[in-house]
Amino acid sequence: MPTTGESVALGIFGSYFLIILGLFGLIGHNVPIVGRGRTQRQQVFSVLAILSFAHTWYYMLAYLFWSFREYERETGGLVGKSVIDRLSSWLMDTGLFEQAWAIVSTNPMPWWWSEPICLYTVGAFTIFLATHGRNYAVKHLWTYMVLGQLVAISVATNLVFLSLLLSPELNRPDKSKAVSYAPPILWLSVLVALVTVGISPYTTKTTFLPNLLVMHIAIILPLLSFGNIARSRFALRTRTLYLLAALGSLALRIRTIVAALASLTSANQTLSGFLSVALSTLHSHPAQSSIGWDVIWTTISILVWTFLSPLSNQPFSSGGSPSAVLGTTTIASLLFSAGVGAPLAFRQDVDEGTSADGKRR
Repeated sequence: MPTTGESVALGIFGSYFLIILGLFGLIGHNVPIVGRGRTQRQQVFSVLAILSFAHTWYYMLAYLFWSFREYERETGGLVGKSVIDRLSSWLMDTGLFEQAWAIVSTNPMPWWWSEPICLYTVGAFTIFLATHGRNYAVKHLWTYMVLGQLVAISVATNLVFLSLLLSPELNRPDKSKAVSYAPPILWLSVLVALVTVGISPYTTKTTFLPNLLVMHIAIILPLLSFGNIARSRFALRTRTLYLLAALGSLALRIRTIVAALASLTSANQTLSGFLSVALSTLHSHPAQSSIGWDVIWTTISILVWTFLSPLSNQPFSSGGSPSAVLGTTTIASLLFSAGVGAPLAFRQDVDEGTSADGKRR
């Protein structure tokens, strides 16, 4: 029979999947069944959500099986014990979350794959969810972020896109494109989270988990009910915050690219050599494959969203054409990451920061 500690570990493991099911249920329950005129676009992001979930979780389950096998190999297994006893011992003695993140963040090339999803999540996705989500009356914004952290950011991104397309606010002619000003809790959370991303590759066993917890918690705070206080002298224009997120992500991305190149042999410090090592790294471990394909699916989803520009029934507020925005987003995303490309795309659909009466909101 499992010990008390092992039973707790089993309970936590089971609760993880129950929470995921609950989040899916809450999001599905709160998505309003309207906007039927956009059926094709809804189908596109529904398919992207399903594909990204299936692909990333194929590797997530593979990681869990790998971790269990490694534990039994190292411990010699529990001969004569039941499956429940073996599972509970594994869960009791293994920090799955820490183990996975250590695999994907401790060396330059794995971090080159993993950093983009962090930059996108703490920057563009947080801002987009906090502003567009509220502007288009999406309920329980925090559920999308928590689901992204527990499942995959690509899945959460597509569900947010789908929720916006189904929003009853979508076709209101007097509805502005997005909240023009970001409250202090939003831009401070983004700033703090960006710092934690920059610190991540240099954390120790002591600082690793606290840094990761700060990163994950900070970006949930502006999505809670008290995070919608935009009437502040310290509020930033949303378009400015997007730009700052892009520039901060670009700086961190350049540092990571340089470090990744420096970690390679001289023979691999060419474009073909780098891409070959990158592809090998992507499939070097199930945990790495899961987060790497999350990056890829997220990038694809953002480019599709930018191409369709479903919220842009009018010309972009910045004056840029849809093709120019798509081109800029594509180049920035492929050269650097979606952490750089997404904020450049999302900021184009934000208004100039005044309400109908010309006053700051």
